[in-house]
Amino acid sequence: MASFFTDLAPNVIFNSDPTAVIDFMKSHKLLADSCNCTCCTKPMELVARPTTSDGFGWRCTNQRCQKRHTYRTIRTGSFFEKSKVTLNKWLYAIYLWSQESKVNTVVKQVDIGEKTVIQMYQYLRDVCSTKLLNTPIELGGPGVVVQIDESLFNHKSKYNRGRRPKKELWVFGLADTSFKPAITYMELVEKRDAATLLPIIEKAVKPGTIIYSDQWKAYCNIQTELKLQHATVNHSVNFVDPETGVHTQAIELYWAKAKYKFKVMKGVSSDLLPNYLDERMWRDRWGSSKDNTFTNILAHISEQYPV
Repeated sequence: MASFFTDLAPNVIFNSDPTAVIDFMKSHKLLADSCNCTCCTKPMELVARPTTSDGFGWRCTNQRCQKRHTYRTIRTGSFFEKSKVTLNKWLYAIYLWSQESKVNTVVKQVDIGEKTVIQMYQYLRDVCSTKLLNTPIELGGPGVVVQIDESLFNHKSKYNRGRRPKKELWVFGLADTSFKPAITYMELVEKRDAATLLPIIEKAVKPGTIIYSDQWKAYCNIQTELKLQHATVNHSVNFVDPETGVHTQAIELYWAKAKYKFKVMKGVSSDLLPNYLDERMWRDRWGSSKDNTFTNILAHISEQYPV
């Protein structure tokens, strides 16, 4: 069904008859295919409403109903219900988000204000976060190597001139190397001690997993406390242990890619960082291609906003 949007130039769809966009959204269960009157419970009729942004609305035509001729928006109960952005602009913006387009690209191509686009992108990240919450990640398994590491996603100011230093934002990550590229789980952490990190490992990996890490002190009891095989590399000497071959290059590569993305965005606030991490993990799992990303975000919106 996504071919409706991906096989044609997006601007063609953007400027097409609103009926085509509504039909597309119905086919993906983003809009209800039917609606009953809240008064008489009889099916309402979808009729043209040229004065509204969507061009259509549900109307009760039951002559015996006290609320006959009352209209309801076609967005009732949907992801788009509280938004004033037109449906064709919404669909175009979701498509561009699936292509990892920047906010200013959407502003120019879809003709929406910057603050509105930022909010729309936040709504989509919320969908990603909810999907991850409802589908807990499980990495590794018997004989599978999972690399772990912590990384600082910002740095304290070099000089403290009239400003308080920024809070350090440490992210703990686990990379399942049985996937190419590795599937990763990330979590913002307040501390990097064993009491914080070991429960995350226990939550995210399957029994029988082999853990590779550097020699950070918080990891020293992984084998005894979690009953997982654990091998380390001394990064002060080698990036790859010459005798065992142990390394953490997969998770380090992931850090580099994630940080580059945030650098392009000119940084991310501490409050929003967990949401952006969720988006990255969501794309890892459900965005193997840009077409898949578009199809899957529509599917997950429909899951979370059943109509």
